Amino acid sequence: MPADAGDDAPNTSAAPAALDESSLTRSVIRLAWPVVIQQVSFATVQLVDTFLVGHLGEDALAGVGVASILYWFPLSGMFAIGIGATAIVARNVGAGRREQAEATLRSAQMLALAWGLVMGVVYFAAAEPMLRIMGTEPAALDEGVEYMRAAAFGIPFYTLLYASTACLQGAGDTRTPMTIMLAVNLVNGVVDYVLINGTGPFPEYGVQGAGLGFLASAVVGALLVGGALLRKKSTVHLSLSKVLMIERAETDRVLRIGLPAGAEQFQFQMAFLMYTRIIASLGTTALAAHQVVLRIEGLTFLPGFALGIAATTLVGQGLGAKRPDLAEKAAVSAARVAFVLMAVPGVILMIFGEPITRLFINDDEVVDIGRKLLFIFAFALPALSISMSLGGALRGAGDTRAVLAIMSVGVWGVRLGPAYLLAVVAGLGVPGAWIAAIIDINTRALLMLLRFRQGRWKRIDV
Repeated sequence: MPADAGDDAPNTSAAPAALDESSLTRSVIRLAWPVVIQQVSFATVQLVDTFLVGHLGEDALAGVGVASILYWFPLSGMFAIGIGATAIVARNVGAGRREQAEATLRSAQMLALAWGLVMGVVYFAAAEPMLRIMGTEPAALDEGVEYMRAAAFGIPFYTLLYASTACLQGAGDTRTPMTIMLAVNLVNGVVDYVLINGTGPFPEYGVQGAGLGFLASAVVGALLVGGALLRKKSTVHLSLSKVLMIERAETDRVLRIGLPAGAEQFQFQMAFLMYTRIIASLGTTALAAHQVVLRIEGLTFLPGFALGIAATTLVGQGLGAKRPDLAEKAAVSAARVAFVLMAVPGVILMIFGEPITRLFINDDEVVDIGRKLLFIFAFALPALSISMSLGGALRGAGDTRAVLAIMSVGVWGVRLGPAYLLAVVAGLGVPGAWIAAIIDINTRALLMLLRFRQGRWKRIDV
């Protein structure tokens, strides 16, 4: 809610440590580049997973693809806790309240662990009915169930890892999460390769091996981030003697900011499941092409994702230090850098869509659809850069309800109806559904820009 004392005028408070006032672009890039590397490594492993599973056949690719989308639901809770923790830790660090930042860390970890345990049980027990609801065809369904049940055990470890790295990022440390996630993704890729194919003395587990790879990497990640936080020189420190000392006030602050962000992701995932259901109704070939292109496109918007995290941290720290002017300049700088960095991938997708798709599946029909989808998606990248960077800035300020409203308008009001009309009624197939997604992304970018320019986010009290 707005604070009476807030105003847009700059003051003379010192800039937070993560902000280099003399060169905001340098500060933005310094925070963002480790996130880009972290996400590139993660996306690369996902692409390797797609490559390995894709060579098991179309049914395996479709089943694991739908199962992977279902795993986005736990991400809504992780996103809620992560955004709340990042924003509150950033405010505390910006205001010089280190002990309070550490209390935020403990609250975030307990919330994440509780959420992960619940989701792990649900996904193990309800794997088959969830895939049936998605309309997965019988052969693909069996493959998806194997993957989901193996991966379910890794969810609590991954939620704990996610919340902990979010706190480090809020404190201005993106390099430690980068290093940890590089190790996590390496473990995932190696275990996947060994267990999917049955390399050496290990048996061949097929798609179940991909789920076990997720489990192994999540355990490694939780152990590594725990060790990093226990170091006294960590930007936000975890003390074993205080690990169970949960402060209600900090937990409430995390939830107050995080719950709208979680609702944003939850309703987006609900809409995306319906969107995927529309595509699944077009057949396994269409669904396989859709899943392959989703993996490929993940690499193209990594700069926007990274710069969104940088904007969340810098805006939070700037407002914590009572420097809304500096927070605004940092957000604008992040948006400009994102726009430039996401223009090049668009050109690459337009020109090389076919050979890129063929790297992951050697089916002429799937490749032809994939080529078209990549060409269409290229037109979304400029708008996506604005939406992701300024969305991160608004979340860092605690304006998560506005972002929730914008997301709702886009996915429910703009994407789903046109997707059905273009793909099914007009007979355009998967390309029609993706055209609707492009309209949605551009609409959200415009609304994010308008909300940011209003400036109300500068006066939000968290």
